[in-house]
Amino acid sequence: MRGSYKKRAPSPVYSSPNQLSFEGFETPFEQQLDLNNRWVFLARNIPWDRIVGVYDKVFSSAEGRKPLSGRLVLGSLMIK
Repeated sequence: MRGSYKKRAPSPVYSSPNQLSFEGFETPFEQQLDLNNRWVFLARNIPWDRIVGVYDKVFSSAEGRKPLSGRLVLGSLMIK
């Protein structure tokens, strides 16, 4: 019997919230977001590019599994 292993899911990739977007091409989820919601407001006002840049410098390594997206990790800590 050959050794079997589970294939891991790919790590989430960070995409900048400052990336250009086209009007009318939002996902259905984005179209239904309430811009007055406190979490949406917070997410739009945090300087994610600067924070993730620092996070990536601290947690960069050529060994082992790639680290999770800085926005995912730090956002989870803020929610907690």
